[in-house]
Amino acid sequence: MLRIILLILSISITSYSIAQDEIKVMQYNLLNYGNITSYCTVNNNFYGDKEPLLHTIVQYVQPDIFTVNELGSVTFVHQRILDSVMNKNSVKQYDKSDYINTNGSNLVNMLYYNKAKLVYVSAESVQNNTRDIVLYRLYYNSPNLAIDKDTAWINCLVGHLKASKGSDNVAKRALMTSSAIAYLKQHNYKGNYLFMGDFNVYTSSEQGYQNLINESDINYRFFDPINKPGSWNNNSSFAAYHTQSTHSSGNGCAAGGGMDDRFDFILISNDINQGNNHITYKPNSYLALGNDGNHFNQSINSGSNTSVPANVLNALYNNSDHLPVILELEIDDQVSSIGNISKNRLVVNYQNPINNTLELYIEADNSDIRFIEIWSITGQLIISKQISGRIINEHISLKEYSNGMYILKINNKDSIVEFSSKIIKQ
Repeated sequence: MLRIILLILSISITSYSIAQDEIKVMQYNLLNYGNITSYCTVNNNFYGDKEPLLHTIVQYVQPDIFTVNELGSVTFVHQRILDSVMNKNSVKQYDKSDYINTNGSNLVNMLYYNKAKLVYVSAESVQNNTRDIVLYRLYYNSPNLAIDKDTAWINCLVGHLKASKGSDNVAKRALMTSSAIAYLKQHNYKGNYLFMGDFNVYTSSEQGYQNLINESDINYRFFDPINKPGSWNNNSSFAAYHTQSTHSSGNGCAAGGGMDDRFDFILISNDINQGNNHITYKPNSYLALGNDGNHFNQSINSGSNTSVPANVLNALYNNSDHLPVILELEIDDQVSSIGNISKNRLVVNYQNPINNTLELYIEADNSDIRFIEIWSITGQLIISKQISGRIINEHISLKEYSNGMYILKINNKDSIVEFSSKIIKQ
């Protein structure tokens, strides 16, 4: 009997250790968040009033990747979202990307991420017609990266395409997406990619959308997870997929008309669609949060809507005239579960970028043996050094290595990752 119990426990533990992890992604147009205009004012769209609303939504969804459009260009507001929304109540779970605005627009994109699951690498503009489309690079914080020399990369292209009907605006949307795809091809960027944002398209036949889903080279083609082509605008057949507007009547800032447009998207690359590189789209996980399919041309809070709790529905209605779209990604079993990461306290400070020497200051909650490791971005271990103690100062020379990005990892004596981050040598 004891052997049977032990066997069951062994199977249970083994199953847990290889369980798939998931990455939840949310894309949201925040409606002039922190950008004061003649129509979006401190009276009808003040960011201070919207902070608790957005916090309610984030707490409900708990995204690992949160990308946004229509964020004011003032960096103070970007930090406020991190501090007062994402990490409210002293929870330090999230961090944010670099700020990119080569176009000089009043409205920008931003990415926030769960730093326990993901490591942020870089951001770059792939085109800046009308507004920037920004490419954000992250990788999954696999605790066995040092052992397996492998992890899962996640690349997010975030754009806010030109708004409104009319041939000129349609042409501008097409130019933005064609320029973005051309940039990817020029730089041979392919793999696990998401293309997300407020596309402002009214039908699947629009060239701006077709540039993405009908690209001739499958390595740069994107797939729409819900696969519902047609004329989305003011068409009740697509009521379950509309993302705008949460209001039946406008308030000067938020648009009216009720739920009758599908403007907001998360598209997936072929590699994610096929699961070629450790990441796969989780079937049926795509949704427009707060859309129950029964509010065509109505406000989302008109009558009954039980798709989300009442407080979340109220937050969605008041925060923006768009609904966020959500999907989930599965990390395959070859990349170990994040649950194996050590829970020990480790504070690591270092300058970044560096020139020739990495100067590390480490505070630990115990004096156990640890190992500092420097890895190349291609997965080659180039430096390994044993350390111990509660307070550690280390100077590590990278003089003989070329400029570029490296990965710094600190493991405990059991090879469990306690810290992982990027280093830029220049």
